[in-house]
This record gives sequence, C-alpha cells and structure tokens, in this order.
Amino acid sequence: MTTLLKGCVPAAQALGSVINKLGTKSNETANSNYCTLEEAVDMIFRTKLWNLNENGVLRTCGSGNDSKVGLTDLCLGFSSNKLLQVHAIVGLAWIGKGLLLLGHEKVKDVTKILLECLLSEGRIRAMELKQGLLENSYEQHTVMRSAADAFHILMSDSEVCLNRKFHAIARPLYKQRFFSTVMPILQSWIIKSDSSVCRSMLFRASAHLISNAPLIVILSEAKKLMPVLLDGLSLLSEDILDKDKLYSLLLVLSGILTDKNGQVAVIENAHILVNCLTRLIDYPHMMLVRETALQCLLATSELPYARIFPMRTQVLQAICKALDDPKRAVRQEAVRCRRAWASIA
Repeated sequence: MTTLLKGCVPAAQALGSVINKLGTKSNETANSNYCTLEEAVDMIFRTKLWNLNENGVLRTCGSGNDSKVGLTDLCLGFSSNKLLQVHAIVGLAWIGKGLLLLGHEKVKDVTKILLECLLSEGRIRAMELKQGLLENSYEQHTVMRSAADAFHILMSDSEVCLNRKFHAIARPLYKQRFFSTVMPILQSWIIKSDSSVCRSMLFRASAHLISNAPLIVILSEAKKLMPVLLDGLSLLSEDILDKDKLYSLLLVLSGILTDKNGQVAVIENAHILVNCLTRLIDYPHMMLVRETALQCLLATSELPYARIFPMRTQVLQAICKALDDPKRAVRQEAVRCRRAWASIA
C-alpha cells in the first residue's frame, strides 16, 4: 500500500491482482488463517494506515499527534500534496479493477470516490480561478485528469495483469453492467455542470467508458450516447495528448455508422456529425484519425438523402484538403469518400 503511494504502478497492479484472487474460496483456505477478501477490502478502505503531518508528509501509522489517514482520504485530497493524491487515485483504480472483474459490490464505493474527485476538484479550481489563485490550477487539473483516466484503467483490457492470460477471475458481462450503471450518472452530471473544466473531465471519463465498452452495448444505447460521443470527439481533438483517445472514440463511431441500427440512431444528429468529421479530416497529430474520419464520412453518405444532401457541398470542399494529404492511405480514403458524396444528386 505504501509503495503504490510512491507512484509505483506495478505495486498497485499487484495489489489489484491479489484482491481479485482473494475472490476464490476453497475449503482449505476458508478454514485457514489467510486474509479473506472482505478483510482485505475493509483494511484498504476503512483502516487509517498512515500519519499525515501539517506539511503533507506521509509516514506509516504510529504514535504521535499527526492526523491519521487512509487511502480513501488521500484520494479525496486530505493531503495538500497533489502528487500523492494522484498516486492514490491510480492505486485505487487498480484495486477497483480487481473488484470490478469479481463483480464485488465495493466497486460502487470506488466509483463514487472517483466521481467525487472529478466534481470536488472542479469546484475547488473554479474558486481558485475566481480568486485569482492560478498557481495551483495545473495541479488541480492533473488530479482531475487522473480521476477521469481511472475509468480507462477500470474498463480497458490490461496486457500486464488482471486478464485471463494471468488467470484473473472475471464475471460474465462485468463491463456491460459497469457501463450501464455509470454512464447515465456521467450524462446527467454533464448536463448539470456549469464548470467548463469539470465538463471536460466528465467528457473524458465518458470517452473512456464508451471506447472500452462492448460495441453491442453501445449500439443498444446509440441514440442516447450520440450527443456525448460527438461532444467528446470535439473536446479530445483540442489536445495532442488525447490523440489515442480520440482515435478510440472514432472507431466506436465507425462501428455505429456501419451498423444498420446504428445509422438509424445517428439520423437526428447528422448535421452535427458531419461538422465534427469534416473538422477531423485535417487533424494534424495522427494519420489514423484522418483516415478513420474519412471512413466515417463515407458511411455517413448512406444516410437518408434528405438529411445529408444539404451538407454535400460542405463535405466535398472539406474532402479536397485530404486529397493532398502526405499519407497515401488518407488520400485513397479521400478519393473513395469524394466519389460517394459526389454521386449524391
């Protein structure tokens, strides 16, 4: 536990893996002195394992007048040390992943803590900006980003631990259940939030959920998810550091557009969809984003005539830029896309 607070991600991964393996009970271990899953969870979330002094220095819990804190306290910012808070959030995410695969009810508490980090940090940062206290704004932004990226840890398939290759225990449909529980909460908070910083992080967390959820789940909720998905694409395109997340979200959109039921779901947002894709045609930071955006535009040409014909000229003008793209794959997709949209008359 102490090692993961120093930023050692393998320690957090190991702890998450141990928690996951404690979910298996046999007669031999049930009657032994080994730590049970419930005892381990209780130790992680309720026990005050460290002392925290006034300077934000953390020590193993012992005698003294320092404040006693646990992992949950550190995640919620009880320490003034923001780097320590980030490490605690990452550690909590890996522990939560072990619990999520098990289908353990404690994953709800993990999710609640992460969501509180998103919202509380947004309010703190907004107050600082109003008061002109800009020196800590970068640290607050880093904490919020870590809380949002924790949903990637929870939902993605890790190659180094907590997967079937390493014999992790995974309950059927755990991703579907988690997505169906958390996504409506994020959508409602996006609507209610009046902080641009908080909204951007909520969109970021939503993007992680959408891009890592099974496509069949996305297709069943495509009509409700399209506004969040399109806003997420626009937001992620603004920062070069988000290029991989942008590409993952585009792949989900491509899967929706190539499915007949998915096409029905996007009809109402056709105009917004086309505007978003035409902006991504000349995205400078990743060739795969430009190529996939053109593939999505090609699929969009199959939407009902009355919906897409008014945007024909706009799309053809945007595609002209891609015809001179330095990458051959992009130019080839641009030619196919232009041919499809030019045939709409």
